[in-house]
Formats: sequence, C-alpha cells, structure tokens
Amino acid sequence: MEDYKEWLCSLNETLAHHPSSISNKPVSYVDANFNPNSKWISFDEVDFGKKFTPLSINELKDIDSIVQAVQERIYYTGNIILGNSQYVQQSTNINDSFYMLNCAKLGDSKYIAHSTLGRLSEDCFGCNGIGESKFCIKCYETYRDVRSFELWRSENCSDCYYSYNLASCSDCMYSFNMKNKRFAIGNLVLPSDKYMSLKKALISQMAQELSKNKRIYSLVELVGKCSTDKSAFSHLKFDSPSPYENIAPIQDAFDKTAKLLFGKQIGKLDEYESWLEKNTREKAYGKSALSSKPIIIVDYSSFLQLPRNRLVKFDEALKIGENMRITEADASRLTLQNAHEFLGNIAFCPPEYEQGTNTNTIKCATTASCSNCYQCAPCIFSKYSACTFWPRTCEHVFGCSMIFDSEFCMNSYYSLKLHRCLEMDACRDCADSLFCHNVESSADSMFCFNAKNLRHAIGNATLPHEKYAGIKSSLLAQLTEELQKKKSLKYDIYSIGALHP
Repeated sequence: MEDYKEWLCSLNETLAHHPSSISNKPVSYVDANFNPNSKWISFDEVDFGKKFTPLSINELKDIDSIVQAVQERIYYTGNIILGNSQYVQQSTNINDSFYMLNCAKLGDSKYIAHSTLGRLSEDCFGCNGIGESKFCIKCYETYRDVRSFELWRSENCSDCYYSYNLASCSDCMYSFNMKNKRFAIGNLVLPSDKYMSLKKALISQMAQELSKNKRIYSLVELVGKCSTDKSAFSHLKFDSPSPYENIAPIQDAFDKTAKLLFGKQIGKLDEYESWLEKNTREKAYGKSALSSKPIIIVDYSSFLQLPRNRLVKFDEALKIGENMRITEADASRLTLQNAHEFLGNIAFCPPEYEQGTNTNTIKCATTASCSNCYQCAPCIFSKYSACTFWPRTCEHVFGCSMIFDSEFCMNSYYSLKLHRCLEMDACRDCADSLFCHNVESSADSMFCFNAKNLRHAIGNATLPHEKYAGIKSSLLAQLTEELQKKKSLKYDIYSIGALHP
C-alpha cells in the first residue's frame, strides 16, 4: 500500500503536522488555521488534572491582558483519538475506530487508510467524505456504497466505477446522474452478460495501469478531458422556477443569537460575513455548462477539483441522466484510455444537491431537510443558520465549521453539543463559554485549553461566580464595541495561542 500512498492521498484534505512542544514527537491536526508560532501537544500528553492559579487583577483588565497572561497555558492539541479506538497511526480526530492510518475526522470505522471525513465505514482507502461505506477506493461523498472505485456523490450503490451522482444503482461504469439502474456503461443499460464481458476487460486495464504506474487517472481528470456537443441537448428544457428567498427570518435569528452572546444586537448579518467566514471552508462560484445558471462549489469531499466547464445544476443533471446515453457501439469500443471520447454528452457533475424538504435555503450548495439557512453547506437537519460549513442538527449557528447538535453559537469549530458559545474549537458539552480549545463538559468559562468539568474559569483557573460574571460582562462589552466598529475581532480561537500575538 505504501507504493500507492501519494496517489491515494492526492485529492484528500491535507493534514497539518507539528512537532510536540513537550516531546518533539509528530502531532497531526485537521486544521491549518492555527498561528505557526503556537505551542503544540499530543492528546495523550495532556494533563487534564493540572491545576492553575487564577490570573491577577491586572491580568484580567481587558482581552489583550488576558491573552498575554494565558500564553504559557495554551497548547493546541492534535492526535485526538477518542472513545474505544486502537491501532490508530498518524491520525487525528478519530473516535471509536480501529486500524486507521493517516486519517482524520472519522468515527465508528475500521481498516481505513489515507482517508478523511466520514463515519461508520470500513475497508476504505484514499477516500474523502465516506458514510456507511465498505470496500471503496478513491471514492468521494459516499453514503452506503459498497465495492466501488472512483465513485463520487452517490448513495446506496454497489460495484460502480468512474461514476458520479448515482442513486440506488449497481454494476455501473462511466455513468452519470442516474437512479435505479443496473448493468450500465455510459448510462446505457446492457444485457447482463454483455455488461460483464465489457466490465471484465475494463477492470483488467485498470489493474494493469495501477500495477505499472502506481496510479491511475481520477474521475475529475477524465471528465476534464470531455467535450460537449451542445446541439445534442436542444430537445431538453432546463427551465426551473426561482427559489423562494427571504433573508428576514435569518437576520432575526442572527439578532437573537447576538443578543444572547453579547447582550445586544450588533447589526446586519451581511456586514459580518467576512468575519464569520474567516475560518470556515472555501467557496468557489461557477455557472452551469448548459444553462449558465449560477453554481456554488464548496471545499467539501474534493468538489473544488471538479472541472468548472462540466458543472450543472442538480435538476439539470437528473434530466440529462434520464435522457442521454452512449450507443451500444460506443460501449463496445470504450477503453480505459479513450473513455473521455464517448462521455462528452453525459459527463456532467452537479456540486449542489437537495434531499428531503428544504425551505428558504439561500445560497446553500447542499441541503437535507433544512430551513431558513444562508450560505451553509452541507447543511443537514438544521435551521436559522448562516455562513457555516456542515451544521448538523443545529439551529442559530453562524460562522461555524463542522458543528453538531448545537445552538446559538458563533465562530465555533469541530465541536459537539455547544450552547451559547463563541470562538470554540474541538469542544463538546459546553455552554456560555468563549475562546476555548479541547474543553469538555464545562460552562461559563473563557480562554481555557485542554480541560474538563470547568465552571466560572478563566485560563483553566476557577474564580468566584461574582468575580467571573463581572469580568465576563466587561469583556463582552469590549468585544461588542470592537465588532460594531470593525465588523471583526482582533483575536480568534486559532490566534490567541501564538507566542507573539
């Protein structure tokens, strides 16, 4: 497998690596947003029972003083392996998993290597965004897929190769935007014996190419070589009604969240978009190759790698999949090397999609049963949110990334079950807290790192309730004034641990 490492990792999310400031051993991180002048520590080196003395009155007078005072207490934690996990190497943000190599953001999985982002999967290699999938190599954004290779943005599929946007399909190769099909090449359904004969020849070619070169072209490389005859689509209409859009309920939710966090409303949501999106995922913008309608591409499951000239809207893709296919003669001539010559009129990729019932989701690339969300993707079972990457079962979250089961939060990342929090990273089961990293089961805490079960704490040291409340009130007033004036904050959770802020 080591011979194929570079190829397997080629389209995955890159991990950051730093030497531990304690032991100098390598530490892996899921995010590269940390200031490089910070201090680093491996999760297994953290002393969660360590006691700290409270900061002095002068050290607590304002946010600059607090940040300076807690410098020696701040270590950013990597190699985070949680729950019942064993035999995990060169990985971080892994929970309840076994036999993992060079992986990140995976849970409840086993026998995974060189893969990022997923859960409940096994025997997957070189994948990005895998859910409940097995025996997959170089697959991206999968859900319940089995025995597949270079399968992208598909669910409930098996034995599929070099395909995109399939649903409930099996034994398909070089196919795009289809539902409930079997024995298809280039979207053309064939008799099973004919299909199996062609499949055997194509797989043999793939195996020879891999054995010889230790890599093979990706689906995005294949699609990028295709060319389209637009006249072939003259019989198809790509008109769709304009979506319902009303920013007012989302602005109301932003006002409500700001009031809970800062004690007052801070103004219009659109004035804070740059601040909210500072540490979330990159977005790109394109247009449909067939209708020129605008398309949003989010840095998720390698979607940014999709060729811009092959993008279409989700409803357009389904119509193409229903109506366009190669001929049987073309299927017989198709080989590993010439496949792109036959796929020009079917090889289109929608980076956007919808599942379930979605209402008033504005500029959201991917949604599943959401309402009143703005610029969120993938947005799953959430409502009243904006400028957030992957909110799942959340409401009233703004400027967050990979936040689950949380509410009334801003600028919080890779966290679970947060309530009324600001600038949190890698935290869970916390409430009414701000500027914390790797903190668990805590409430009313600020500038705390690598700790559990805190209350009324600043810099990991507990203060009397009255004193803490007074300091927090003064600090929030400072933050509110800065936000309203500059529409941003000097510090964030990724910068306060720098040795020279």
